[in-house]
Amino acid sequence: MQRSISALVLLLSASTVYAQAKEHAPVGLPYAHRMSHESGESWTYVKPAVDLRKYRTIIIEPTALYNGADAQFDDVTMADREKYADLITHELRGEIAKSFPAVSRPGPDTARLRITLLGVDTTTGGVATATRVMPIGFAINAVKSIAGKPGRMTGSILYAAELTDGTSNELQVAAVRRRSPDALDIPATLSTSDTVKAVARDLAEDLRKKLASAAGRPE
Repeated sequence: MQRSISALVLLLSASTVYAQAKEHAPVGLPYAHRMSHESGESWTYVKPAVDLRKYRTIIIEPTALYNGADAQFDDVTMADREKYADLITHELRGEIAKSFPAVSRPGPDTARLRITLLGVDTTTGGVATATRVMPIGFAINAVKSIAGKPGRMTGSILYAAELTDGTSNELQVAAVRRRSPDALDIPATLSTSDTVKAVARDLAEDLRKKLASAAGRPE
């Protein structure tokens, strides 16, 4: 079980994470004070003696938009923030349903998963794509891809993921991470929307696999 929980935590520090040093977790998160700093923009909380094997269904809540003073949206409009949040929710619901049946009401074997969008770094469309297709740019980004680093001119998202008990609402696992697409994912460089969609797709797949593993279910 401990290996499963460790795998879930490692998911949230996957190879596509981009680290930027910060002093504390986003202060507007109600569980920020319980989180331990990993490195850069990575914080984690795991409930002592947590056991995720009892969860057979998961409710995917709508992606929330963070409005704390330390939000990192820069010039991203509210309309775009809402669009990106919807993209994340759509990808999560479609992917998680492959391993966990969708339910409308929580029960004793139900968990709730919610993503909070904390910030978005935008993609420089066109320029980011050009850095991939030119020979020298492709070589540079190939090295970045192998190293798990983001590509040039490509944006990222900063998010919080939290898993709570469906009936008690007690927090089980939470993490704050920054994530960007693979450096060689050319379609993800066309626009910020494409970047967010690519990140959401990869995040949803990783979460499904790790949650299934932690719950003792086939991936």
